[in-house]
Amino acid sequence: MQATDVYNIAKALSDKELKKLYKMLGNLPEVKESTSTITKTRKKLPDFTVDDAIKFIIQNHFNKK
Repeated sequence: MQATDVYNIAKALSDKELKKLYKMLGNLPEVKESTSTITKTRKKLPDFTVDDAIKFIIQNHFNKK
C-alpha cells in the first residue's frame, strides 16, 4: 500500500476517527524515531545598540569613496 492511498483514505475519515488514527500512529515506536526535529543553533549576535548600528551604516555604506 502506498502512502498516498492511506492519505486519501485518512482525508475521508471523520474528525473523531482522524484523531484516533493520529494517536494510534503516535504510539508506534518506528514513527517516534523517524520524526526527529532538526534544530539548528544560531550564532549569537554581538551586543549592539541602535546607535551602533546607525554609525556602522553611515561609516560603511554612505561614506564609501
